[in-house]
Parts: sequence; structure tokens; C-alpha cells
Amino acid sequence: MYLIKANVVLVVLFGFYQLISTGDTFFKWRRLSLLLVYVLSLLLPTIDLSVLVNETAPLGNILPRMAYNLPEVMVKPARDAFDWQRLAVWLYAVVALALLLRVLWQVVVVCRLAQRSERATLHGTAVCLLTGDYSPFSFFRWIFVNPVNKTPSQVKQILTHEQTHVAQWHSVDALLSQLFVAAFWFNPAAWLMRLQVRNNLEYLADRSVISGGTDKKAYQYHLLAVAYRTNVATITNNFNVLPLKRRIMMMNKQASNPLARFKYLLFVPLAIALLAMNNTTIRANVQKKVVKTTKTTKKADASNKVYEVVEQMPSFPGGDAAMMKYLAENIKYPVSAQKAKEQGRVVVQFIVEKDGAVTGVKTVRSVTPVLDAEAVRVIKAMPKWTPGRQGGQPVRVKYNVPVSFRLQ
Repeated sequence: MYLIKANVVLVVLFGFYQLISTGDTFFKWRRLSLLLVYVLSLLLPTIDLSVLVNETAPLGNILPRMAYNLPEVMVKPARDAFDWQRLAVWLYAVVALALLLRVLWQVVVVCRLAQRSERATLHGTAVCLLTGDYSPFSFFRWIFVNPVNKTPSQVKQILTHEQTHVAQWHSVDALLSQLFVAAFWFNPAAWLMRLQVRNNLEYLADRSVISGGTDKKAYQYHLLAVAYRTNVATITNNFNVLPLKRRIMMMNKQASNPLARFKYLLFVPLAIALLAMNNTTIRANVQKKVVKTTKTTKKADASNKVYEVVEQMPSFPGGDAAMMKYLAENIKYPVSAQKAKEQGRVVVQFIVEKDGAVTGVKTVRSVTPVLDAEAVRVIKAMPKWTPGRQGGQPVRVKYNVPVSFRLQ
């Protein structure tokens, strides 16, 4: 469930980012927004008050006190001959693990390359010298470059570009985007977002080179000259990240109106709205349960003919063990509820009449209409009980039975 919620938040927030960021030159605000999308996608799904209400609250705090509470019945989905859900989980885990191992292997490759490379100082900057036709790149504090066949001006451009990546810790963004792809590989938004992160980091580095006094045209020709050189790893900040056409367009684009950057503040109300939608649903469910409980209590108080505890309590045919067996065998987990990932604890109340018949069946704690209806259906179909007695006379006795539906 958490994974589903996180993916929904990721899609909504990234879609909003795409909507407001298109065409502007607020690269620092873009970077902050992309990082915020990652953080909120992980954080918002964990702020779920329904867990406190539906899962962890003690029965004594949530069940009506005006009825005898029977033992809880646990209901789980019946296992098919072939468990497609388990297969899907394994498929997700295998692909996610493979992508994660790929990221870790690239980190190892870069670290080994840093250890084996010859060190030098170019224009006052410590670098690791590359051999072969590799594109210059950086990873955290390391800068890798092959100065052969490059003019001093080109080397300076490369160093300025990569120093920006290093100084602003762009490798954190690049690595985080890779990890998100590994965790959310089935979500196209994760892949598109990784591309946006990489491109925006290059926009920031390109701007640093141009603002440092480098001739814009000369720099663009330099980028075109190294466009198709091999990159050591995709987790690094590479000098020749494609598409270059888009990077060149951004270099030539007129700066956006500074006031327009405040549109990024709209992420705050959007995040609050996503959280409020979740809490509104929870609050509605709690209020619904409180109203039901209040009505039930008033009804019980209005009639002296219904008892909660009597001298001789009613008994199910065959005893308590037979009753629990009856409930476990007859309550089925609805397929529609399984598909909708619905689960939780339903509390059903009923009355054992003077003749042993079961009447007044209703939910006093609801989860979803489908799960409520299944629990009520089976309680209504109960055989007659042996009625309870008070002072030697048969009386009506009220019961609560909690039914927990669990997907796993």
C-alpha cells in the first residue's frame, strides 16, 4: 500500500512540476523542486492517521461498552493454485534489485577508476587523468578529464563546468534519481524525472561556464565536438550529457522574469492538499463510527429488555470453538475488496433473542461497504443459539464480534 501511495504522489507532484517549469530559466528553483518531489513522495504516504484508528487502537477503546465482545475473527484471502500477487511482488523485487546492483556496480567502477588514475593539477584544480576517448565527468569530489588534444581554453571550460557539479553537490541529485528509478522502475514518472534531474544539473553547470566569461559560441562548439564520446557511468555528471540541442537552447534563452519564480511556492499548498485529502477521509470514517456508536448506545439505553451480561450467557450450538469455526469457514474475503486493497477491522453487533434467533445485525465499526456486508451476511445466517437466562427466564443478550480482514 505504501508503494502505491508513494507512486501516486510522485506522479501528481512531478506532473505539477512539468506544468509550471516548462520554458523558464529558474534552474536552482527547478533543482529544489525536484528534490522536494523526491522527499514528499517518500514522506507523505507515511503520514496516515488511519493506521492509528484502524490498526493499533485497542479493542477496549473502540468497541461499544454496552455489549459483550466475542473473540476476534481473522479473515485472509484464499490462496489460488497460482498466486499472481506473489509473482508480481517477486518480479518487482527482482527488477528493483537488479537496478540497484547496477547503480552500486557503477559506484564501484568510478571508485576503482579514481584509485587507479594518475593525479594532476590543471589550472589549479586537482584532477584524475583519463586515458582513452572518454567524456570528462565528475563524481562527488572527483573530476576526471583527459587533457590530450584540448586547448587550454577548452580545458578551462571543462574544469569550470565540472567544478560547478562538485561545488554544488550535484552527484547527490544524480545518485538519488538513480535510486528512485530502481525503487519505482515500473513508474514512467521516475524515469522521466531522472532525465529532468540530469538535464537541469547540466543547465546549472553551463550557466556557470557562460557567466564566468567564456564565449558562448565557442563553448557550444566544444560541446558538439565531444557529443558522442563514451561515458564511464550514468551515475556521474558528464560533460556531454545529451540532448545538446536542448542545452544550447537554454544557453541562448532570455532569462525569465524574476517574479515568476514564486510559482514554485505552489508546491506547498499542493502538498498540504494531498495530505488533507488523506486526513479528510480518515476523519470522515472516525466521525461515522462515533455517530454509529452513539446511536447504538442510545438505543440500548432506551430498552431494558436487552442485556449485555446475564447469569447464564447464550451459547452457540457446539460451544465457542464451533462458533469460531463457523465464522472462519463462512466469512470469505470479497474479490473486489482484494483488488481494491481494502482491509481493516469490522465490528458487527447482534442480539440473541429469547428463542435463540439472531436479530438486529449491524455494523458498529465500519471499514468499507463490501467488507461490512460480508461480515453482516455471515452473522445473519447463524443458526439459533441457546438463549441466555436471567433469574431463570430467557432474555435478549447483545454481542459484538470483531472481524479483521487482512490481505497478508
